[in-house]
Amino acid sequence: MELFEIPDVDPLKEALKALFGLDYLFPYQRLVISNILEAAEARGFHIHWPKMLEIDMEDHVNADLVQEIGDRSNLGAQIVILPTGAGKSLCFQLPAMLLQGPTLVIYPILSLMADQERRLREKGFAPVLLRGGQSTEEREAVWESLRSGKSRFIIANPEVLLTPQVMQKLSTLGLIHLVIDEAHCVSEWGESFRPSYLQIGEIIKACGGSGKGPLVTAFTATASAPVLEKIERYVFGYNENGPNSDVVAVQRIIGNPDRSNIMYSCCGAMLRDHAVRDLLAANQRPAIVFCSSRPGVEKLARFLQNTFGDREVRFYHAGLSREEKSTVEKWFFPNPRGVLVSTCAYGMGVDKADIRTVIHRDCPPSVEAYLQESGRAGRDGKASRAVLLWGPDDEKKLRLAKNEADRKRLLDLLNYARNTEICRRDDLLNLLDYDGQRDSPGENCCDVCQGRTLNGLRDEEALVDFLRRNRRVYTMYEAAQVLGKAANLNISEKDAGELLESLISLKKIRKSKNYLWKGRLTV
Repeated sequence: MELFEIPDVDPLKEALKALFGLDYLFPYQRLVISNILEAAEARGFHIHWPKMLEIDMEDHVNADLVQEIGDRSNLGAQIVILPTGAGKSLCFQLPAMLLQGPTLVIYPILSLMADQERRLREKGFAPVLLRGGQSTEEREAVWESLRSGKSRFIIANPEVLLTPQVMQKLSTLGLIHLVIDEAHCVSEWGESFRPSYLQIGEIIKACGGSGKGPLVTAFTATASAPVLEKIERYVFGYNENGPNSDVVAVQRIIGNPDRSNIMYSCCGAMLRDHAVRDLLAANQRPAIVFCSSRPGVEKLARFLQNTFGDREVRFYHAGLSREEKSTVEKWFFPNPRGVLVSTCAYGMGVDKADIRTVIHRDCPPSVEAYLQESGRAGRDGKASRAVLLWGPDDEKKLRLAKNEADRKRLLDLLNYARNTEICRRDDLLNLLDYDGQRDSPGENCCDVCQGRTLNGLRDEEALVDFLRRNRRVYTMYEAAQVLGKAANLNISEKDAGELLESLISLKKIRKSKNYLWKGRLTV
């Protein structure tokens, strides 16, 4: 049986060239896009090809094959896991420009929404943005743009979609495709501080109107088995025993999460700001440094500005105004030497291709979050580096974990950071339950494969050696004074005191109890 008639042109390739000026789709991109378009046709939605491509895809597919494939509308429920830099955005942008109806894309953070809007407008498209704080006139302009067909791309976050006014409108918009970008946030955030992510199923139902609901695709760069299970449960309506009777099977498209151009390394440190400073001095830029809190971001940025100068360092977090964020983004995008200190508010999905170094001053909550954020490095495919810092204060994070599942995910990442024997790349992929073929990264795989790991904490050896050579000579106060003046350490007296306290808590040093030297430090 002859399955296909070979067309004179490749419709997807020609549409890609006409609409985006690109010449090539990666195999996974083609599979995801084809699934979306086939499912749309199976549900009766019209596909509007560019003028030179007035082609009915059915003309090129043998009818017997279609029957063998089964109900192609089931292709409209997908979880797509593709590594950072593999072109996930194009997987929903291209179909959005071909489908005769709106596509809704749900993003987790405002910076990512703004970045997507900017990129679409640069391509000549007219997306609309739904966000909190819009006036009645602004919101009405959004609805009119959709009613008139001028806009076919809606950008929003789950919170604004769940407001009564928007929920009421969703069923009237004729949505064809609903996309959840960075879908690992359903698990990462939904069960903690963003409960709106657990209500995405309600948003999907509201979009259905009186007919079938929209096609649904969930995208993420990383997802372990437990995260996949939660995406299926909260987005697609699965329960613990599998899909409900009225839920179609979800297609899983899983690409290789390995980024062979990134070299992974880890470093234990008590003075993490100093460790960041030294890493930035020794590694290529542009660079991003991730911190876990807004105060930590601003404090580290000021410290680095004192070292490298105000022109080379900026900070970014969700507490900045829209104008402040825009100013920082415009500064960082073209900057070949810039260092951006940020919370995860910047890194998720923002597309600066030439970032050479990503440093995590603080451990993120899971391996998924770490791979997503470290994946900001080297999106242009060139050699880059990702460094994760760890230290004694991570034990406090473990104690404060809200539940056992959160504690285990953080502990898995900390064990990865402390490891000095297992290839870091293998370790990360094993934590994701990935058992596919892995890329061959060569000699720049990781610090373990290079034999360049550091056992323990980078600050520890110098201080312990100093006290070993000066047993029972200094009290805590005296030792901090001496160390604060040591040129090779380049730390303040206050920092030195904190280091000594940490070493005592770790039982690396102690205060003598002998009455002749009572209170003096020894090893």
